[in-house]
Amino acid sequence: MVGKLRQYLSVSGGALLVGALLVVGSIAVVFGGEHALSRTEFCVSCHSQTYPYEELKKSSHYGALGADPGCKDCHVPQGLGNFHLALWTHMYDGARAVLAEMKYDYSTVEKFNERRQIMAHYARMSLKNWDSVTCRDCHKNTKPPGASAKAAHKKMETEGATCIDCHQNLVHKKVPEMDLNASKAQGTMVLKEEKKEKGED
Repeated sequence: MVGKLRQYLSVSGGALLVGALLVVGSIAVVFGGEHALSRTEFCVSCHSQTYPYEELKKSSHYGALGADPGCKDCHVPQGLGNFHLALWTHMYDGARAVLAEMKYDYSTVEKFNERRQIMAHYARMSLKNWDSVTCRDCHKNTKPPGASAKAAHKKMETEGATCIDCHQNLVHKKVPEMDLNASKAQGTMVLKEEKKEKGED
C-alpha cells in the first residue's frame, strides 16, 4: 500500500512539475511576446508606419517633459490591469493593420494619406472605447486652463466624454474630427459638423 502511494505521488508530482513548468513557460511567452510586439521598432518595420512615426517625432508630445513616447504609449493600453486590452489590441488591431499592409499600396505618403481618415477613425474609436486610458497614463490630475477648458472637461462627468473626444489632432497629420459618440452609436464614422465662421449664413 505504501509502495503504491509512493509510486502515485512520484508520478503525480512529476506531472504537477511538468504542468507548472508549462504554465510558467506559457506566461513567459505571452508576456515576452507582448513586450516584443509593443516595441516601436516592431511597429515601424511596416513601411506605412514610418509616416506617422515621423509625425510623432515632430509633435509637441515628443520630447515633452524629457519623454519620447513610442507607438505603444498611445495605441496599446499598458500595465497589468490593462493586459487583456493590450492582447486584444495586438490580435485585432494588429491583424487588421497587417492585412491592410498587404491589401493597400502605402509606398508613398500620398497613397498612405488616401486611407488616413479611416485609420484615424479606428485609432480614435479604440481610445474612445478604452476611456482614453493611454492618455491618462501620462496626463494625471489635469488642470484645464480657463473656463471653456473646464466646461469641456466637465463633459467627462456629464456626457460620457473622454480625452479623445476633444483632443483628436495632437500628434499626427490633421484629418477632420469625428463625433465619437455618434460614431459609436451608429457603428460607422460620423464627422463633426464644421463650425460656421461669424458672418456666414
